[in-house]
Amino acid sequence: MAIAAVFGLAPAVALMYLVLKRYTYPAVERPFFSDPTLFGMFAVGLVAGTILFVVYSYFDRASIITAVAFAMIFELIKMVILNMKRFQGKSDTVFYGYGLGLGMGATLAFGMVFYITRAGDMDAASWMILAVISLTFVFLHSATGTTIGEGVTRNRPWEFFFQALLVDLMVQLIMVPVFALNVDSSSYWLAYVALGGALLISIVYFYRMHYIKLPEIVRYVLRSEKKKKAVE
Repeated sequence: MAIAAVFGLAPAVALMYLVLKRYTYPAVERPFFSDPTLFGMFAVGLVAGTILFVVYSYFDRASIITAVAFAMIFELIKMVILNMKRFQGKSDTVFYGYGLGLGMGATLAFGMVFYITRAGDMDAASWMILAVISLTFVFLHSATGTTIGEGVTRNRPWEFFFQALLVDLMVQLIMVPVFALNVDSSSYWLAYVALGGALLISIVYFYRMHYIKLPEIVRYVLRSEKKKKAVE
């Protein structure tokens, strides 16, 4: 369990600090989000991710149907939570989407590591695969959470929901050969290629959302606030 926590929670906490440090005190005088609400959403993500993984563990992860179904479920859960009235059209919702996604990704990674390591002996290659799967989940779900948060902030939730769903679907489908490793040993080479592809997509999308899009969203929010003050 301690090892699973390192694989799942440590990357999430590190990414939370690296991305959010630019948008809160002391980097800025007025933080762009409320710390209690952010950590509350992170906690909600932890609970939601735990429940989803328990359900997920009963299904065949090497099935395309399972991949498609759970990609939809993962993003719908984020959508339902973030599209509540209290978050609609609010500038800080994009940050809460990030916190929610981080929490979900962390517990999905934690659950995967804990579940697989209990099944038998682990060699170096197995640990490497688990590490890559864990990072993929954390990068992916934090980025899609931010995407849906952006949609709710801009009052265009469904447009951004489908964008997040498309990315999640891509990663889930690419990961199918990875989860089929124990079924067909001849597919090892395909599984390793798929694993690298899934991680690459997740990292690229994470970078796009948090180092390219997020500054744009912040500028959009600041411009909107200036216009609102001018009207008032």
